[in-house]
Amino acid sequence: MKKVCFLLFLILPLGLLAQKFNAGILAGGLVSQVDGDTYEGYHKVGFLAGGFVGLRISRHSSFQMEMQYIQKGSRNSNDSAHMSDNTYLLRIHYLEIPVLYQYTFAKRFAAEIGPAIDVTLGSYEESNLQEGPPNTVPLRPVTLAGIVGVSGYITHHLKASFRFNYSILSIRNGYTNGARKILFEWGQYNNVLSLSFSWDFKSREF
Repeated sequence: MKKVCFLLFLILPLGLLAQKFNAGILAGGLVSQVDGDTYEGYHKVGFLAGGFVGLRISRHSSFQMEMQYIQKGSRNSNDSAHMSDNTYLLRIHYLEIPVLYQYTFAKRFAAEIGPAIDVTLGSYEESNLQEGPPNTVPLRPVTLAGIVGVSGYITHHLKASFRFNYSILSIRNGYTNGARKILFEWGQYNNVLSLSFSWDFKSREF
């Protein structure tokens, strides 16, 4: 009898904790630019996809950890209006791991904020249709970003999220032409706006 009580003592807290966990998948699209590369505008289109695990700790507060593939970068096309024929393309493939705090309000909506680790999986760069970077400053294999966003449930399982994703550290290992200083150092910084949809495996209660 004592062994049974001891097992229940161990299992019941785990069961209650499991009820607060949630998991799911997500996918979406984005537009991006790189601040500090002398080109302006969200002209680079990309996409993201991955999964997440969330832990609700109170009625309004929760934490969510994600792991996703995300494509960031920069694009500049021929612009006859500004007498420019320079073209440029930078496509960076990242494994991104955000850890976000989410504050729920009005039952269906949440504001979120937190850091994200970006691990570079690969990249492609071309200038004036010629493959290869216009400079020799390499991309960092690992960098750090910050995320701010809002989300809302469309159904008990489907949620839409809009996010602003910005580099905290420079994406390159050195100074480049046109570099900007953001927070800690001069460099180039990913600047991303994304819209994604996620599917919770567990039905969300409103």
